[in-house]
Amino acid sequence: MTRSADSKTPQVAQSVIAAGLTRLGIEAGDAVLVHSSLRSFGHVVGGPDVVIDALLEVVGHRGVVVMPTLTLGASENPVAFDVRNSPSTSGRITEVFRKRPEARRSHHPTSSAAAIGRGADVLTGYHIDTPCGLTSPYGQVYLRDGWCLFLGTAWHSNTMFHTAEEIAMPAYLRMAEFRDTTLIDEEGVPHAVAFRRYNCYQSGVQRDLEKMGLLYEAAGAVRHTRIGLSECFMIRARDVIDITVRLIQQSPEEVFSYCTTPQS
Repeated sequence: MTRSADSKTPQVAQSVIAAGLTRLGIEAGDAVLVHSSLRSFGHVVGGPDVVIDALLEVVGHRGVVVMPTLTLGASENPVAFDVRNSPSTSGRITEVFRKRPEARRSHHPTSSAAAIGRGADVLTGYHIDTPCGLTSPYGQVYLRDGWCLFLGTAWHSNTMFHTAEEIAMPAYLRMAEFRDTTLIDEEGVPHAVAFRRYNCYQSGVQRDLEKMGLLYEAAGAVRHTRIGLSECFMIRARDVIDITVRLIQQSPEEVFSYCTTPQS
């Protein structure tokens, strides 16, 4: 890592990022769900592609990298989702990642994810109904005993938390159903589909994912390192699931607050 002559901003190279990922404990063959902020590093020499290349280098040809490519804020009257062209709202790295020729993107109209690596077709191929169930790319990372990686992002971006919710199926977990939806597939062919999305505000629930992060930390499940200026951390998907499901079932008041007048 070097610094430019006219700036104190670190110049972060692919080798620096790869070394940081290795320090966290990512190994060849791993499945890694990545939440990312490009600007958190300082200046990445080569931009988003360098972060992606570092991830792919470390997991190797037997591993797989997964990134959320959410389309939150998309038109809802009706919903229309183009697998090839609908931009990701999950950050610059995810947008570059999903456009790579080798990337496979799932078909959930608001909660899609893209994957590159071994088994990417299967990992993304069954994601059309709920946002984060076991057949989604997020659930598949859990089933592959993978990792949740946070590159300069906070716990509020922890998608795996929602997989735990779909496993536990608490009473508050309400879904809004969308039937009049157009999905345009990889070949440009439109399809009429139905899907569901979380609608928990109707039950007056507010989740505190940052507080959940403190519980993961207290359990000793989180690894930390610094890459450039980026504070990075990682946790096993199974630890997120186990800790979250247990808490939802036993003491949800620790991380959920309820409005006094839930929506009907």
